[in-house]
Order: sequence, then structure tokens, then C-alpha cells
Amino acid sequence: MRKFTILKIGLGLILILLLFPLTVRAENVYQAQRLEQSHVSLPELYPGQSLEFWVKFKNIGSQYWRGDGNQAVTLRTLNGMKSKFSYSTWYNSYTPNRVNPVLTIEPGGGALFRFRINAPTEPGIKWEKFNLFAGSNIISGGEIEIAIKVLSKTEEISEPEPIPEPEPIPEPEPIPMPEELFWQTIPATINIENQFRWNQLPDGPNIRVGLLFVDSDEKNDYLPFRISSSNQNLYNIYDKNNKLLVRNTSGEIIEVNYNYDTGYYFLNDSDGKRILMTDSYIKLSSDDNNVFEINNWTNGPFWGQNVNDNEFRGNIKIEFNPNTGRLWLINELSLEKYLKGVAEVSDLAPYEFLKAQKIAARTYALFRYLTPKYTNTPNGEPFFTLRSTQADQVYRGYNREMRAPNTSVAVDSTQGIIATYGNEPILAYYFAHSNGSTISSYEANMTARPVAYLQAKLDPPSQEQNMLGHGVGLPQVGGMAAARQGANYSQILKYYYTNIDLVRMY
Repeated sequence: MRKFTILKIGLGLILILLLFPLTVRAENVYQAQRLEQSHVSLPELYPGQSLEFWVKFKNIGSQYWRGDGNQAVTLRTLNGMKSKFSYSTWYNSYTPNRVNPVLTIEPGGGALFRFRINAPTEPGIKWEKFNLFAGSNIISGGEIEIAIKVLSKTEEISEPEPIPEPEPIPEPEPIPMPEELFWQTIPATINIENQFRWNQLPDGPNIRVGLLFVDSDEKNDYLPFRISSSNQNLYNIYDKNNKLLVRNTSGEIIEVNYNYDTGYYFLNDSDGKRILMTDSYIKLSSDDNNVFEINNWTNGPFWGQNVNDNEFRGNIKIEFNPNTGRLWLINELSLEKYLKGVAEVSDLAPYEFLKAQKIAARTYALFRYLTPKYTNTPNGEPFFTLRSTQADQVYRGYNREMRAPNTSVAVDSTQGIIATYGNEPILAYYFAHSNGSTISSYEANMTARPVAYLQAKLDPPSQEQNMLGHGVGLPQVGGMAAARQGANYSQILKYYYTNIDLVRMY
């Protein structure tokens, strides 16, 4: 009996050992091998000096490497934070380079990343780890550690080693494109009708975003909120009657607390000393150029980045909803500023798609502004316009705006433009990718009745894939593929949203 038990355990272990490597291989579809690099020994630089660095990787996985889209392959700091070697020609402060957006690196192909690194101001040996990423996911084998020696002004630089040139990478064979592309049924002409419904508001109407709710059993984890103006602006604190409670100086932390039993709000100074109490919600008010920081809230990580997105433009409101028993942290700001903090796709996505995505996001937000859904309140008035999660749109605030310069440009270049049907904003649903065809909103149970502009459409870029998302409206992978093939933002939107118009509202 004992021998039989041991035999069963042994067979089980063998099965685990046989199956485990297969599981690992199935998951590691993005893999890399570092082939060569420019500097092997430790280069020496004076503070502020720069040098050129390059590294070459081979694609040894099963996935193609692209330079755009939500799985764009980039070389960036391992921790996702600003690099100590950051140089002005980098894509951003933590991404020295990426795969060229016009290229596709096939399995077995090589990719060269060439960039300059800048010496920090403090002398000493400085080093930093970088890695290849596919979107937010680390690519196994794509790591590299860069080190330099920063000399003091009195030290002499040794004779530098010659920098070798990398072996040339063969030009990939051009991928033949079909004569007829799926989006070419839509005219390339962009027609924008001017309605200017909010022409007195150049940044659009103010919207309210539910950032975070705190249940009574979570109060010790989040309360009191410790809030300050991170860019040192002055701000005022008001109650629900717009009565001025406190005029706060720049950079000073204020504490906001709430008692779930009595319904009172409390304002404390940075040392926790009581300033006042009130039965009214608290509103910290400034303009959209002000940035509030929620100092005790860790809102991260995001897309594999070690970030804390706890800074927000505009106003901050702390209000309890008795119907739900939740205390909410709410951000109020203009629609255009809000869009710069929306993080639904990578900032590396094709620019025409970024514009299409921002028009869709603007349209969805304006639809919810005009057709509220968060009305579970004592008076039936909406508590806020949108949530900051996938329940509506993923919103990360000011830090996302700073990390995503292309997204901000896309917002500015499409300012006030929305998609309409029958002169009203559409319910602009979008999702990750289809399985070759989108689904009508009625068939997907996303609307109570058929909607003319949310009909099923063929989506060739996602053929033979599994559906990712609800399947209604604009598929992001399909839209990015269309942009890479030459479609403009109007063609992308008018293909996936049937018979819509594009209208400028402000």
C-alpha cells in the first residue's frame, strides 16, 4: 500500500513537471535575446555630458513586434519612473526608444534601439535597469543595465573606447496590402459641422468624476484625506452653500475627515488640529491650472508602471451619499482637461487613432453629462458624471497627462468635436478587439432596443482572435490597424459607428 502511494505521488510530480514548462512556453509569447551593445566597459562623462548608446535585441518569441498600438514594444526603465540618464531626444523621460512604428519585427528578426544618455550632475558610478515591454508587459530576455562613471570637474577622462557600429539588420520584406481595405468604403474627406452648443465654454462643460469611494469599514484605510496643492497654487474651501470656509495657502496640507455616525465633516490642519466641523460636503476649489494632490492615497500601479496617480486638475469634492452609504472623492474639471487624463490606450498608438479615440471618449462623456446614470441620490440628481474606472472610462488624472504628450496633442487637435446621430451625442461604446466582427448593442444587451449607429460591422484586423470586451462600437485594435493602413480619424469613426456625423460643440 505504501509503495502504491509513493508511486502515485511520483507520477503526479512527473505530470506537474511535464505540464509546467508547457504552461510557461504558452504564456511567454513575447521573448527577446540581447545580441550586442555599444558599450561593454564603463564609459566616463562629466556632469551634463552625453554619449550615444545602442543595443540590439532579437525577437525569439512567437509574436510580432510593432511600434504602435496597445502592445507597442518599447525600451524603458524597469521601474517605470523617470530615468537619471534622460535626454531631450527620448520619447519621454523613461522611454529612450521604441520599435519604429512603420516596421514590424517578425519572430527571428532583430531590432536596434539607438539613443543618447545624459550624465547626472552628481559624481560617481551611476547605473539603471531598462527592459523591453510589450504594452505594459515585461518581455522576458529584454533586460539591460546601463552604467556610466560621472567624474568631478577635477578628474580627467580616460581615453574613450571606440564605439562599434552594430551589424546591419536586414530590411524586412514589405507586407503586401490588399487593393481594397475595409475602411476605404468611407470617404477620406473630413466634414465637421459647427453647432457650438457650448461656444461660451472653450474647454467644454465641467464634469464630475467619481475617483474613490470609502465605505464605513474602510475609513481607517483612507481617512482623513490629506490634500494639498501640488503646484503651489492658492485655493479656497467652500461648503454646499458656496460659503467660504478656509482660504488655504499654497503647498499647505489640509485634512478632510468624516464621521459616518453623526454625518459631520471635519477640517484639520496638517498637524491634525481641528479647524472646523460642518454638516455640509467639502469642496476644495481652484481653476483647471491648479493640481491637487491626495497625499495619503496610493493610486497605482498602472499598465505595469510603478506610478502613483494621485494628482488631479480642477476641484476636489468630498461628499457622502446616504443612499449608498459611501463617502466619495470627486474631481470636477472641464471636459477637455479630463480627456487628457483618460488612459484607455497607449500614448504610442497611431496618431489618427488617438484622435478617433479621444473623439469617442469625449462623445461618451458628453452623452453621460446629458443623460446621467448615477442618480441613486436623495433628490434624484446625479452624484457625478462618470466613474474613473472601466465602469465608464479609465481616468488617471494629471500624471497621465504628463506621461502622454501625444494624447494631449490629439485632444487639442480635435477640441470640441463629437460624434452625433440625429444631432445628439451618441453612446460611443468602444472595446479592445473583436473576433472579426463587432456586435450590435441590442444583441450584446448593451441597449434595451436596437440603436441605428451601434450595428454589427466586419472587423478584419481581429479575425481568428477571441473577443476581448463587450464587442460594441469601436474596437481599438481594429481602429489602430486602420490608422496604420492610412485611414484618418473620420474614416475610423464613421466605419465603426454607422451613419454618424462629426460636430464641433465648442
